Amino acid sequence: MAISGILVHCLKDDLKRVEQQVTSMEELTTYGIHEDAYVVAVVESPSDLIEKVVKKISGLDGVLTIYTTYLTIEDEIDEDGKLTTNLSATQHMKMEPRLDD
Repeated sequence: MAISGILVHCLKDDLKRVEQQVTSMEELTTYGIHEDAYVVAVVESPSDLIEKVVKKISGLDGVLTIYTTYLTIEDEIDEDGKLTTNLSATQHMKMEPRLDD
C-alpha cells in the first residue's frame, strides 16, 4: 500500500465543493483546507493505482493542480529491494542512491 500526502490546489470559490468531492472518494482522507487555496488529503492505495486516483481528482471541476508532499511505498518493496507492483517509476527506483560526502 502506498501512502501519499497531497495538496489539491483550487480557486477559493471552488474549495468547499472540491473538498466535499475529495472527501467522498474511498481512497482518500481529507484534513481540511489550507491557506484558502488547498484541500489537504492523504491517498492510501496500491502504488500502481495512485496515478489513477490523482487523475480522478485532477478531473474534478475547479481543481487547478495537485502537489505531492509525501510518498512512501516501503511495504511494497521485497527483501531484495524490488517493487512488488507495476509502479511506472520502476526504472527510477532501481537507481542506486547517491550519498554526498
